[in-house]
Amino acid sequence: MRFKTLCSLTATMIIGLGMTSGPRTDSFSQKKPVNTGPKQLYSHIHTYIDTLNITDSTLKSKTILANGIFFPYTGKIQINYMKTNSTTPKIQRFCQANNNQIRLTIRHEKEHARKANLTKNTWFFEPSVRGAIAAHNEIMAPAAEIIEALDYRYETGEAYPTSKIFIRDADKIIVAEAQKRNLAWPLDFNNPHIARLVMQCATERFANEVKRGVYRKAISDAVLKYNDKQYITNDLCDSYRALVFKPQWNMWGPMWEFTSLRGPVNLWHAVDSEQKSKLTNTVDSIVTSIAGKKSMFFKYTKTR
Repeated sequence: MRFKTLCSLTATMIIGLGMTSGPRTDSFSQKKPVNTGPKQLYSHIHTYIDTLNITDSTLKSKTILANGIFFPYTGKIQINYMKTNSTTPKIQRFCQANNNQIRLTIRHEKEHARKANLTKNTWFFEPSVRGAIAAHNEIMAPAAEIIEALDYRYETGEAYPTSKIFIRDADKIIVAEAQKRNLAWPLDFNNPHIARLVMQCATERFANEVKRGVYRKAISDAVLKYNDKQYITNDLCDSYRALVFKPQWNMWGPMWEFTSLRGPVNLWHAVDSEQKSKLTNTVDSIVTSIAGKKSMFFKYTKTR
């Protein structure tokens, strides 16, 4: 797979500083600058490709290889491009299948970066809420992949070339629903019927991954530990989103905001109460099974 250009996801902020003053008569006549409070710092997100060499022994070890990783405290998104010198068809197919996902992987990790100010500064929440936040974080990112894949279909007229079963299944049932209701393209993901299917498929994918052992440690750590290290908001985050994020009161809307070719999307606001309840019940069940029934009573364990 050839890559011509990797577009940086970094947004550059230019701050213009203006200063005005009257005619200078002496060193004491100049106005003192007004103290407007501490400046807001932003970490800038950088995306880069890391090449991994896959050998025959790599797959035999059954190691779970991540397609991409977001490093919140260094402001980096690492995308793994896999190559191999092996002549084994299985190894070659594995590398090709992974590399086909790069567009979805970038979208997935970018959503983690966009919501980092919601998912990292969580020490003041109850343990069970922290666990739920970690779970929602791993459900909304696959939902963004589904949106990306359906936007790709509109752009190309073809389904996204993926080996991910949940993407293929989501594409199939959402396209059928769009045809049934004669919906216009690019799809409006705020349509309650489409939003419900996106959230449903993303939730099912999360539950299946947990069964495989994925995300269990992340959820357990979120429940049993807390980190009071303040997260520096990155340049992809929306500061206002953090102000209205109230998961302890089941106000999850900011976590479920996305962009699409059709425009802004908020799946949480678009879906019906039944689908919200299904998601909430799934998350509560998984968090409880991982951390234990007494997780809501656990004392804070300070970590660094």
